[in-house]
Amino acid sequence: MNNEYRITNVLQSALFLLYFIILTAERIISLVEAFRFGMPQMDMLDRYMTILTLVSLCGGWLYLLLFGRKIFDFVGDKAGADFRHPSIAAGIILLGGMVHTIGTILVVQFVAYGCLLGGMAVYTVRCVAREGNGLIKWWTFAYIAAFSMAVPVVYKMGVGSEPSLVTAFYIVESITSFVLVAVFTVMLVMFFDKNSVSSFCPYVWIFTAIADAAVLWLRWYDTVNVFVLIFAALTIVLGVAGKCIVRFAAKKDVNIE
Repeated sequence: MNNEYRITNVLQSALFLLYFIILTAERIISLVEAFRFGMPQMDMLDRYMTILTLVSLCGGWLYLLLFGRKIFDFVGDKAGADFRHPSIAAGIILLGGMVHTIGTILVVQFVAYGCLLGGMAVYTVRCVAREGNGLIKWWTFAYIAAFSMAVPVVYKMGVGSEPSLVTAFYIVESITSFVLVAVFTVMLVMFFDKNSVSSFCPYVWIFTAIADAAVLWLRWYDTVNVFVLIFAALTIVLGVAGKCIVRFAAKKDVNIE
């Protein structure tokens, strides 16, 4: 491994570790606040979000320490070379990061997610410099980034919400968030396995459109989640265009990896 690749691997490792450390710290603060409030006083949604956060933190760090220890190596030729297992660990922890528990600090969460996307960006720069095909690689990065922002955060509805739809909203949003985080984790693993090139599987953005539409519709009369609406639309646009680029390259027999 030459010096350039070693530097990018170390930088990727550093950004991934910042993601783990920052998000973990924020989630621990949230859990402390939640337990101070008291589990018996929580409703079912708060209990679900608190338990999911606790389990995802423990599971994510356990997986990282068991299978992704190379990310802690900052010297030698193997420095940070393995990002498959850290990506899986990042996704496990993210399950608990996409629920608005008591004491959630949104700004800190966004900083953590920015570190994760920063690690992806560093890898994209490396792949483009090594192999070219910058269009499809940066398109892939933008697509996955937009998809990650289209995952709805599970949170409680306002006091004025229609009671008949509250339960349906909680169930649909919880399932949507969980499934889309799982899909994002698979996309992240494939991103590092496939040299930052996505296949732009249509099932992904079709399911995202349907699931997010259901979440938005159930919340529409109360308030519109403009953030999710924008990034869900952007995900579809980037996914459709990306699939067209991949098919065009295939017809021209152009290697885009």
